Amino acid sequence: MRKNYNGLIGSLYTNYIFQGIAAIIISQNLKQLTAYWGASVQEVMLVMSAIGLGRLLILYFAGTISDKVGRKKTILLGMLCYLIFFGGILISKNYIQGFIFALFAGFSNAFLDTGTYPTLVEAYPESKDSSSLSVLNKAFISLGQFLLPFGMRIILTQQLFFGYIFFLCFVILLINLFVMLRQSYPEVIVEQTIVEEIKETTFKPRMKLEGLALIIFGFTSVSTFNIFITWVPTLAEKLQLMSEKDSLILISIYSVGSFISVFFTSYLVKKNISSTFLLVACGGLSTIVLLLLTLFPSAFMLMVAAIGVGVFSAGGVWQLALALLLEFFPTRKGRITSYYSLASALSVMIIPYATGYLSELHFISIFWLDIFLTFVGFVCTVVIYIRYKQLQEQTSLLNQEPVKQKQLI
Repeated sequence: MRKNYNGLIGSLYTNYIFQGIAAIIISQNLKQLTAYWGASVQEVMLVMSAIGLGRLLILYFAGTISDKVGRKKTILLGMLCYLIFFGGILISKNYIQGFIFALFAGFSNAFLDTGTYPTLVEAYPESKDSSSLSVLNKAFISLGQFLLPFGMRIILTQQLFFGYIFFLCFVILLINLFVMLRQSYPEVIVEQTIVEEIKETTFKPRMKLEGLALIIFGFTSVSTFNIFITWVPTLAEKLQLMSEKDSLILISIYSVGSFISVFFTSYLVKKNISSTFLLVACGGLSTIVLLLLTLFPSAFMLMVAAIGVGVFSAGGVWQLALALLLEFFPTRKGRITSYYSLASALSVMIIPYATGYLSELHFISIFWLDIFLTFVGFVCTVVIYIRYKQLQEQTSLLNQEPVKQKQLI
């Protein structure tokens, strides 16, 4: 009789609510932290970049730890790192201490991913579409990013200490940690490597072309929505289009778009809509939305851009591109995935500091940078679309060749 892992799955998804919160909690408290630490905006953004650095430092080892030490211990380690992050930021006296504690959010991100995704598959190995379980992770990340701005609105309206949000996250995570300790985990599935004879063709995927294009997209796609959710509330304030408490709700609107798009994208893929077409469409529409916002800013345009970026940039396109990358290069999945994740981690590390620097020079240049990176990603998707179509046509011709020979005989 198959064990019931519903309690375990619920606790795992709860962790991802806080992963979503951790990604934006520093930017949502930008003003408060600059005052609390006596730091500049650029210094606070440096703290935010530490999350990407932490993920970058531990990413290589996290997968090995998950396989060798076990999923449960890896996930518990990730939860412990988030507790250190939320508690540490709260007690930090300056941005340097904040930077050190922010590293633990990056550690946690890597540990939870390498422990959770395999656990979901191992809990339901017979699932015909196990990817649907992983898609829900993204949905719960969006849920966390939807809820936090409402919490911040209460804090600002009631003029409460901003640290209460960090404390609340710490307490709920601690409770979930004790719940997780009581959960039973599925047995680890050890996959045997099956070596298949692959026919040599004259037309094969090229790592230096479509492979590089997809890895660059891994960087730009994450940059697109991270720049937006970090700085759009500040844009609304600076242009006097919204108050501080109202501007934070833009992130909730973005999260609604992202949440809906996760399931809509999954539905379209199941209906055999080309993944490459979806990437091109989303890349083009994201560029247009950001361009319109930058050229014609208004309260209405801010809301349109918030839901547009959520739908077109953060609704599963990153995962679609990874799936395509593994389809192009199926024999080196582990290494290829690490390259792709590395590009994303570099974005999370570099972009906050770069935009923090730009904010002190010319604020609107942050959004021109976002447009530029999004357009670069769009160009990459066009390259991917063309190459994928060429590969399909070549494969179709190769499959027809034996039939033609048989007819000749």
